[in-house]
Amino acid sequence: MTPTTKIHSKKELVLFGASGDLAREKLYPALFDLFLRDEGIKVTGCGRTRFTDAEFQTLVSREVAAKRPKADQAQIQAFASSFRYIPSDYSVEGMRALAEVLKKTPERSLFFYLAIPSEYEIIALLMEGLVGNQLLGETSCLALEKPFGFDFSSAKKLNTLLAKHLSEAQIYRLDHYLAKDMVRDLLALRFANPIFEPIWNSRFIHDIRISIFEKEGIRKRGQYYERSGAIRDMLQNHALQLLAFTVMDQPQSLKPESIHQEKIKVFRKLRLFGNEKLGNIRIGQYEGYRKEPFVAEDSLVETKASLRLEIDTPKWRGIPITIETGKKMPERSTDIIVTFKKPEHSLWEASGCSLAENRIRINVQPKNDIRLRLNSEFSTEKKCALPTDLRFGFSDNEELFKEPYDNALHDFFAHDQGTFLNAEEVLMSWKLTDSILGIIRPVRAQLLKKY
Repeated sequence: MTPTTKIHSKKELVLFGASGDLAREKLYPALFDLFLRDEGIKVTGCGRTRFTDAEFQTLVSREVAAKRPKADQAQIQAFASSFRYIPSDYSVEGMRALAEVLKKTPERSLFFYLAIPSEYEIIALLMEGLVGNQLLGETSCLALEKPFGFDFSSAKKLNTLLAKHLSEAQIYRLDHYLAKDMVRDLLALRFANPIFEPIWNSRFIHDIRISIFEKEGIRKRGQYYERSGAIRDMLQNHALQLLAFTVMDQPQSLKPESIHQEKIKVFRKLRLFGNEKLGNIRIGQYEGYRKEPFVAEDSLVETKASLRLEIDTPKWRGIPITIETGKKMPERSTDIIVTFKKPEHSLWEASGCSLAENRIRINVQPKNDIRLRLNSEFSTEKKCALPTDLRFGFSDNEELFKEPYDNALHDFFAHDQGTFLNAEEVLMSWKLTDSILGIIRPVRAQLLKKY
């Protein structure tokens, strides 16, 4: 695409929350990446902040230049020049100007992206505005960010609201972790390589650990975090989705409905390990959390949490699966670690050599690589097979690496729901989360440890 190319697309993205942090930090750079790959989409920004088109284009250009410092400035300007802005609230009357603009090009497919909190009252008002102005058609699609609901009841209520006006095929519930390249590659790793699937079960696997650690604290999100906590914020969505991708059976096809079906089967059988309660739950709070803005002086909200779970099926029963998350950790890292059982007998026992367990470590971020530990190095001095790591990843193939929102937006515009969530799996994950929070609630003060 040449620097002066304009976007001529039959698809139009209507972005609510166009001046917010998510749009600035993630969506505009991702849309620019799609533009460079000749996947440009006409964009109409909406929000309560008042901008002229020129002011909005300047904002977009500035944010893209900051996030993509090596990009050609002429390309950035060509990209931003196709953006327009309609000041709007979410009411029927507030969206009237937006409707008048969009109806001038009725041949375009409309994609609505809600870069705003997915709270019932906000979404209900917005849906009223869209429906009241006849902006939702059979080809319209709507994307929402997590958290989708605050608990099972609120998520069910939100699903019911959306289902009144849209089919399930038109609703895209985004968990950006599923759009990360290494997560998407889990399907290929497991099901495109016959060496793995026969040993992907309780006979050969010792344990599975999924960790999402962050080096920073809550930053300026005290109001949100006091209401949420680490379990709602990270485990209910990101960690449980990584778990499902790690242990689910092979879907019948790569169609989204087949993938959703297998994940739902996992959630239906997921429980605390051995069906025990408090022994499988750990929560903590980092030192200094109570001094963060908008945080209560006596807050008992967890910023670190660990759950030990299992899948109650013959294939997985008895295998501990730990999901954990924490802020203010020594390093930022998201890992899926599958550790295999040692052989009952080995050739090296007589020499007193203990073999290391085979292990697969999938680093979702920041290294974006896979490490396979094998006992392959023979020591003639010790008469022992020593472990060595085989490694491969995107740092070796940087041209293949894409940002999560690049992938998510591409799939959204392609009507591919494979890396989005459907209504039932959201409810199933909230059902488990609610039960765990119910266990914690009466003993939270005793369980919470400082770190």
